Amino acid sequence: MHDILIVTSRNVATSGGEFSLIKNRADALKNGWGIESDVAALCNVRLGVSEGGEAFGPGVYVRRDFMNPMQLLSGYEELITTAEKKVLSGSYKAIILSGVGLFRYVDRMKRAAEASGAFVCADVHGYYGDGSLLARDEPLFLGSFHRAAAFVERYEQRKYLRKFDRIFCVSRAYRSFLCRECGCKEGQFYIVPCATGAKPSFGRAEELKYREDYRRKYGVEDDEWLLVYSGGASSWQCLPQTAELYREILKRRGAKLLVLSGDVTSARAAIGDCDDVEFDSFKPSDLPSVFCAADFFVMLREDVPTNHFAYPNKFLEYVAAHRPVITTPYVYDIAEEIDRHGVGLLYNGDVDDLVLKMDNAVCDRDSCDRLVQKVSFANSLIPFARDLGSVGSSC
Repeated sequence: MHDILIVTSRNVATSGGEFSLIKNRADALKNGWGIESDVAALCNVRLGVSEGGEAFGPGVYVRRDFMNPMQLLSGYEELITTAEKKVLSGSYKAIILSGVGLFRYVDRMKRAAEASGAFVCADVHGYYGDGSLLARDEPLFLGSFHRAAAFVERYEQRKYLRKFDRIFCVSRAYRSFLCRECGCKEGQFYIVPCATGAKPSFGRAEELKYREDYRRKYGVEDDEWLLVYSGGASSWQCLPQTAELYREILKRRGAKLLVLSGDVTSARAAIGDCDDVEFDSFKPSDLPSVFCAADFFVMLREDVPTNHFAYPNKFLEYVAAHRPVITTPYVYDIAEEIDRHGVGLLYNGDVDDLVLKMDNAVCDRDSCDRLVQKVSFANSLIPFARDLGSVGSSC
């Protein structure tokens, strides 16, 4: 028997950013409190996922071509009708609506859930203008699709979000924004970043060995700083700005920049002149050992709303490696974490000031571990599990 019904138009058929939050959160609820999740999803046939091959696992998948407006509209209606039937015939304790185009159905879901007493939740992953930022790196047609999705998200969050019993949100900053802009109340929110709480599985001795091995591999001298960037080459990830900052630091101090990316070709192209930059690619499971070589991690972001209200899980991967994270102050929750826990350095454009901070940087391992644990699903999901009436060791 399932406790939660997730109704989503987000991509849960293949692995990726949206999938990771939904799936990891569902797994954490199951492993921590025995709370089972069912899924009804609108699935884009262009992803090429065959029936039974969906990454989330068993569920109801309504397949449509997202680029065909008529198919997409009929898909939404079939999805919601299916969800209503499941709610009326099931014994769910909560229904979670997640994704573009679904918040308008809050009243229908509440009516369906009335007999069972289930509460209806909205799942807000990030700023409703995210699609417009993604569109900067995309072809015209796909970019137009994401701009239209951002418009729909903005409309739905402003009009319907306040009607939900509860709202999942990744950051405190976005909660404040939604209370201010959409008329929501602070008590409606669960603040749940995509944070598994994972830490390196190896001990201190292995960490030192990995550090020695990888610094030797990349030719890092004992008196040089190794700056590490891990991620893609999309414009919002600020890889060119990272290389520019590295070169400014290099004028003042011995240093190397290591770029770790699943797409090294695109990363090289983003930087341009990159003869002085090291590149490499690893499986995600191997990154913690490579991170041991770092002296600092670099995670720059632009001063735009998408970043203001985010909580990048990359930040927590860095913090788990017990090295300071250099970042701009524009991801508001992250800036607060750095101020409160001392796990990084805020870069405001003054390179001399940054280098001085780097010279004196101390990153306390216990502070890093406490932060990773504090924002992990094991802690952030406790209020939701309590509202469901579940009892588990994590509570």
